[in-house]
Amino acid sequence: MAVSGETVGLAGGGGAGGAGGAAGGAAGGVGKLAPEAFAWQHIDWPPCVQAPLFMDWGKYYSRRLLNSKAIECYGRALAVCKEEPQKQKRSCKYPSPEMPASIRNCTIEQGVCRNDYTALFHRSLCQRSIAQSEGAFEDATRAKDMMWLAQKQVDNNVVGSADVLMAECDALFDCNEFEETLRTLHTEARFYNPASQMQRRFDVRKKKITGVFEDTVGATLGPFLQQNSAAIDEVLRRRQELAAFVPRPLWKKLKEQQQCDVQSVLERKTETLTSLERARRRASKSFYNHQYLGRSAVDVALLQQLRSNQIFLNPLMHGTTPYLRQLSGEQYGIVRKFMKMMHARNPLYNSKTAKCQSTSERCERSRERYLFHVEYQTRRDCLRMLRDVRRLRAAGNVEGLTNYIEHIMSKIIDLKTHRTLPWKWEFVNDVYNTLALAHVDQCALPANVDFLNPKNRLLLYLLQPERAKDMTVSFGGPNLYMEIKKEEARQNRSNQKMDQLEERLRNSRYPIERAYLRFELARGHFKEFRFDKSLVLARSAFNEARSCNSLIWRYNSIFLVCQVHAVLSRFERLKESLAKASQLAKELKSTKLMAYLAICNTINENDLNLRKLRHSEQSLRSKPRKRTISAVSSLHSLNNSNAYS
Repeated sequence: MAVSGETVGLAGGGGAGGAGGAAGGAAGGVGKLAPEAFAWQHIDWPPCVQAPLFMDWGKYYSRRLLNSKAIECYGRALAVCKEEPQKQKRSCKYPSPEMPASIRNCTIEQGVCRNDYTALFHRSLCQRSIAQSEGAFEDATRAKDMMWLAQKQVDNNVVGSADVLMAECDALFDCNEFEETLRTLHTEARFYNPASQMQRRFDVRKKKITGVFEDTVGATLGPFLQQNSAAIDEVLRRRQELAAFVPRPLWKKLKEQQQCDVQSVLERKTETLTSLERARRRASKSFYNHQYLGRSAVDVALLQQLRSNQIFLNPLMHGTTPYLRQLSGEQYGIVRKFMKMMHARNPLYNSKTAKCQSTSERCERSRERYLFHVEYQTRRDCLRMLRDVRRLRAAGNVEGLTNYIEHIMSKIIDLKTHRTLPWKWEFVNDVYNTLALAHVDQCALPANVDFLNPKNRLLLYLLQPERAKDMTVSFGGPNLYMEIKKEEARQNRSNQKMDQLEERLRNSRYPIERAYLRFELARGHFKEFRFDKSLVLARSAFNEARSCNSLIWRYNSIFLVCQVHAVLSRFERLKESLAKASQLAKELKSTKLMAYLAICNTINENDLNLRKLRHSEQSLRSKPRKRTISAVSSLHSLNNSNAYS
């Protein structure tokens, strides 16, 4: 029975709705059918008539790449006769007498039908198209068994037997069972004439599998094992550990490790990778995708990004987001499984060796030529970066210089190896010293400012007075919520920058870079008014700069400590910090810094003396006056003399 495409629009249902409608019709007749049903399901057809219809719908969906619905229709075609044995006993024929007498000979004793192998064969092909190789092999094996059973029933050859056997071999080949596939091909090829067309199809499959053996365990395997012997030994050791692993209760493991055995939430150790290692993994992944997918690797990368994209998977769209998340995950899983199949048939070590096998010297020369080109271009880029750094220092833009250095160091220089940047240490040292000098250049007295005025005290230590924001709500005035949103955005940017600095600090190799990172972390905490953390990190930056013998970064760190003490009005500790800074200025032989710190020290001494005087006056006022005996006697004598006079 043919069903046109217009019926789909009239029915309004898919494979799932058709299956539910068939079940409802079999159970209670036409009156209890589900609303989402095919048009032909409104007639109480016998099961052996419904099965070919479901199979036709499965072919229709598979042609339109609706594989899940196609698999469901094929499964319904297999199960429609088995679910209704009472109707199977009543009729297994077409209702019209002029049609063929029987479309399938159902045997209730064996539980199979004559044409079940056709549905299994098509379902196997559909599962292969979505990388479900295990299910495809299982269906192909069942189809072969039912095909031989049907052949025994009719005592002649079954149509499409070679296709079923070939589907079994192909499904086994997709499971990466190459030896078993070759054995199955040799076994099944004996049933056909050596000069027939079917035999030639089997020969083509045999040559293909032989080529796979040459690619996987051929001449290219030896050099690969020799180069990666240590990694292979480590993989084998881990596999042996996993094979000998015996699961034990968590509290026993924690007790043996002398940890809390009642811990409810376990801390997961996150893998920390350097920026260079992450770049290497991205490059390896990109090479892997382009090796097996070519230009379609860009589409796969986009599909991977869509799986975690908040715009594509909007959490506020409760209707479409779950479906899109499931769809993107399924499609990406299918692509990855196909790529693993291709990698198993043609590994990367074979493809790399095959490219340079005939012209190995030419490939090596080409590689060296490319590396020299990258080295030359990197040198030019580094010289340009140094010019930009010096230009920003001359302009006095310290914040812009800091952001620029953070960008080039984290995004460009950290990704360079010593092969492409041999003078990496010299470049890093020059850049960070230029930034330190830019911070020192700010240590100057502003003109026309009276520093004896306490209101201008913060300007002496290069601190801008905080402006109080008016957060009152007035009709027609500025939007208060916009100000709050801007403040939250600024806080998020600050936290993100701090996280990036901490990550770089964990993977830093150079002491001067660690001193810079600790100093920037201390500055970040100082801007957010976390003064205790700022002091701790500034002292650690001072110690790190001492380990690399950098006077300029030691001075910047100790001056940041002076700024913290100045904000908190800790004059005694500020005096000690200024003394250390003055000593470092003498070692730097900078008369400008020495004069600047001398003024800071003088004003701090003045503030300290004023505080001591103020405390002494307060102590005198708080103490009660005590009259002495001599004063009282003199007062009495004075009173008596006045009385006599």
